[in-house]
Amino acid sequence: MNYPKFQHDLNIALESEILGELIFINAAKHCRDKEQQHRWQVLAQLETQTLYKLQQFLIQNNQTAKIRPHIRLQAKASGIAMAKLPWKVAMHLLKQGTKPFMQTFERMNQHADTQTQVFLQYLLAHEQALAEFATQELKGNSSNSLKAVEKLLKS
Repeated sequence: MNYPKFQHDLNIALESEILGELIFINAAKHCRDKEQQHRWQVLAQLETQTLYKLQQFLIQNNQTAKIRPHIRLQAKASGIAMAKLPWKVAMHLLKQGTKPFMQTFERMNQHADTQTQVFLQYLLAHEQALAEFATQELKGNSSNSLKAVEKLLKS
C-alpha cells in the first residue's frame, strides 16, 4: 500500500488517535457530571485500543508515523474545553471532528490491499462509532449511545 498521500495519511491517523485519547481522558478528568465522565472514559478506552492497534499495524508493516509537536498540548486543552462546554455543544463538536478523519480513513481503505484492509476497516469503523455516539447523544438517546463503541471495544 503506497500512494502519494500515504505517509501523510499515516501521520493523520496517528494524530487522530493521540488527539482522541488525550481529549477524552482530559474531558473525563475535568467533567463534573458522573454519567458524562463515564462516557468520556469509554471513548478514551476506544482511542487507547485503536492507538495500540495502529502502533502494531505500523510495526508489522515497517512503517512510521509522526505527529506535529503541538498535538498533545492541543488535545489536552481541547479535552478541558469539551468538559466545560454544554453537553450538546460538545457532542456537536465531536461529531464534526470525526469528519476529516473519516475522509482520511476512507481514502486509506480505497488504496488498501486485502492484507491491510481488515485493520483499515477497523480504523474507519472506530471513527464511525464515535460519530454514531455523538449522533445518539444529540438525539437524547443516551441509553444506547455507546453501543457501537462498546462493540468495537470487544473486538
